[in-house]
Amino acid sequence: MASAMWNHAPAMWSSLEAAGAAKPVITEAQAGDLFAYFQSIRYFDKPGDAARGKRVFAASRCGECHGRLTAMFGGAPPIASWKAAASPIVFAQQMWNHFPKMEAAMAKQKIGWTALTSQELTDILVYVQALPETRGMAREFALNGDGRGEALFTEKGCKGCHQGSLDLDKRRLTGTVTDFAAAMWNHAPAMRAEAKKFGKPFPALEAGEMQDLMSFLWDQQIYGEQGNAIKGGRVFAKKQCTSCHTAGGAGPDLKARLHGNVRSFSMVSTLWQHGSAMLKGMQAKQLAWPVFTDGEMLDLVAYLNGLS
Repeated sequence: MASAMWNHAPAMWSSLEAAGAAKPVITEAQAGDLFAYFQSIRYFDKPGDAARGKRVFAASRCGECHGRLTAMFGGAPPIASWKAAASPIVFAQQMWNHFPKMEAAMAKQKIGWTALTSQELTDILVYVQALPETRGMAREFALNGDGRGEALFTEKGCKGCHQGSLDLDKRRLTGTVTDFAAAMWNHAPAMRAEAKKFGKPFPALEAGEMQDLMSFLWDQQIYGEQGNAIKGGRVFAKKQCTSCHTAGGAGPDLKARLHGNVRSFSMVSTLWQHGSAMLKGMQAKQLAWPVFTDGEMLDLVAYLNGLS
């Protein structure tokens, strides 16, 4: 996002000038809030279809255990009582915790495990939310900010498996909450088998823990990316930043602005506060506006952090 905004900046400024609009000044805190907002949009689902969800619910044989108004096989709760349908994150947690009983019930009825696509799960959720008994429930979406998610990721055994090629730095969480819930649901049999291999119980989640885990994974998208400072130094020189900043980029003006904690959104804030002057200065020196790839921006941020 930072590289895209940086590369697009001269065109944005030209459009603003043509429209006679003032250029906004964005503080670092405001840029951080914008990044958080744009990131959060990815969590919300595309539209689902209740009729299609009803068909998926039936085709997956969910209705053999979960009646609409009454419990069916094994005393499974009727879908009219699914209060978690109002909160996608809580719904994901309950689906995960439901797996061991679901697996046992399906085995008794000789039903094979049914994987769900994100769209199928979205449709089921919309079907449940559209029922007369549930449609009045207030919708809820909340992430926790208490920092427990990283510890839970280790305690629940997630970190033990997510190493090497499965490391989350290489397999970042993307998509909506329902994408995540579907992936967790489809992953449950493998997780169960892995727990059995080491003589451990299935890692159930207590109230609020799915929110903690998702908060941790969500934060990783914004704060988890790491660049290479050495490569960043080469980017700094290659993009001719030294033409305005002192050799090595360690000029007093640059140090004063860095404060030792540069993030991607710091670059966006700097862009909107000082970019116009930077562009005019470069045009005066007949230098092209620097364009960055995502990797170059990450490396540049790492290099700038090393200067302060």
